[in-house]
Amino acid sequence: MPFLSCYRIRGYIVFEQKALDRNHLHKATLDVSKPGTIVETAKDQSSYPCRRCLKDSSPGGEIYLVSYNPFLGESPYTGPGPIFVHQRDCMFKLEDEKDVVPDQQRRRKLSVRAYNAEHMMINNGVVDGVDLEAKAGEMFADLDVKYIHVHYAGAGGFAVKIERK
Repeated sequence: MPFLSCYRIRGYIVFEQKALDRNHLHKATLDVSKPGTIVETAKDQSSYPCRRCLKDSSPGGEIYLVSYNPFLGESPYTGPGPIFVHQRDCMFKLEDEKDVVPDQQRRRKLSVRAYNAEHMMINNGVVDGVDLEAKAGEMFADLDVKYIHVHYAGAGGFAVKIERK
């Protein structure tokens, strides 16, 4: 069975369904005067993964480094972490990708964390991005798993959320 027939990958801006969170995220990407927000110029092709379009920033492109909390509920695991967002307007479109998992994740080592309905981590692992589909499928075999957060294993920034359809 194809991966996307069972699961949905959500990036930074489309990950949230609540209008309040969407507004907060929009402001966070545009307000460079917000304390803690940093504007960086991408130095190379693969060091600045945008959470909104799920593509890496091109060298010379301006990108915001902001703090973001990907959790929708309360648990000891909730908390903000660093993410990059293009300064320009961009959006993830699944049809832009040839594969189920965006290339941005396929090329990186990933920390994969499965959570239950109470937002408690019940499984985790570290995989090469090309193995993300298999690892997510293995985790979702446990019916207690409600969603998976994927982080970059090296720098630790939030990458994507995978949820059941």
